[in-house]
Amino acid sequence: MMAYRGSLVVIAAILITVAAVSLYNEENEKEQYKDDLLEDNDLEEYSSRKGKILFPFLSIVRFANTECSTTGTMRGTCLARRECHNLNGTITGNCASRRGRCCVVTRGCGSTTNVNNTYFTSPGYPSAYAGGAACSITVYRCNSNICQLRIDFLDMVLAQPDGDGNCATDSVTVTGGNTVVPTICGDNTGQTIFVDFNGNAAITITITATASTTFARRWNMKLVQLGCDCPGIAPNGCLQYYTGTSGTINSFNYGSAANTVLSSSLVTGTRQMANLNYGICIRMEAGYCGIQYSQSANDVYSFTISGDVEGADNTVLGTSLGASNDGACSTDYVIIPNPTVTATGVAVGADRFCGIGFVSVQTTAKPFVIYVVTNGDEGATATSPPDIGNRGFSLAYSEIAC
Repeated sequence: MMAYRGSLVVIAAILITVAAVSLYNEENEKEQYKDDLLEDNDLEEYSSRKGKILFPFLSIVRFANTECSTTGTMRGTCLARRECHNLNGTITGNCASRRGRCCVVTRGCGSTTNVNNTYFTSPGYPSAYAGGAACSITVYRCNSNICQLRIDFLDMVLAQPDGDGNCATDSVTVTGGNTVVPTICGDNTGQTIFVDFNGNAAITITITATASTTFARRWNMKLVQLGCDCPGIAPNGCLQYYTGTSGTINSFNYGSAANTVLSSSLVTGTRQMANLNYGICIRMEAGYCGIQYSQSANDVYSFTISGDVEGADNTVLGTSLGASNDGACSTDYVIIPNPTVTATGVAVGADRFCGIGFVSVQTTAKPFVIYVVTNGDEGATATSPPDIGNRGFSLAYSEIAC
């Protein structure tokens, strides 16, 4: 009898153990199932079980695919884990109250993307790239409500143009959009351009980096797709678009150091790009009715559009004596509509500005816009001497309250 009771005790213990293990495994399966659903389909499933009967209560978890912060300098997009993996992205953290994953999508040469906030980087970035075959990325709209591509040059160091302002060694070209984008090269870190999509046509960005020229080049572009109703979209005709009541506008490849390559006239070459014709717009902020432009402070090279930079001393370079306008500006110049001299309020009487100096002006003409024009020849011509050592421009703007 005692043996019989002992057997019953053993059997009962075994059954309890089996039931506990089964319940443990069942709960783990439930948690794993929930994780898989969340990972694959952004779903959370809550269920209770009784015996072998499952009663699911299903709720859909939605979150916006907005920009999110990462631990590094790059920004990500909030996506589901599986979606990030399918895009070959890198998860850098959580977002949307831990329901999503901050996903950084990076692409290289010969790639395509339709993902917002894609980063296009040089081979081996951030290490220097020696050059090679043309490197391109093709960008498709992520949905039919996208109208514009914003290209942020977070890091862009290419070879300087030749002495006449032509991008003969390295170049960046943007094609396929509904915006004419000039060919640029040199140092353009911090610049941003806006390119309109032409319907469903893709936009292609191509970088040519000549391998025969040894140079520590690199690039990292952030490609942001802007919806047609996005407040940050640039107005028609604006290759560049600035917001805020004040800021600094630099021409492409602006820098205080001279180009080391001689021009065709065998003089110090220009950093300024040849064959430019584009508009720079500044958003008129609420409560502001005018805008003022002036040379960047403490930089005598900050307005050297045309003329002889090396032949001018400090009493001329960067001063009103070096400034030119109207008929004197026929090759390289900026246009500021309807300007008046800030110091006197007197109308300038012309809208073209060039030379090796700039007098502060203001305007109430709307929209706020500057046009940039350069010709295709920085060398000497039959009617003009060569431009020598030009850097381009760096203008500070400040909006004027109504």
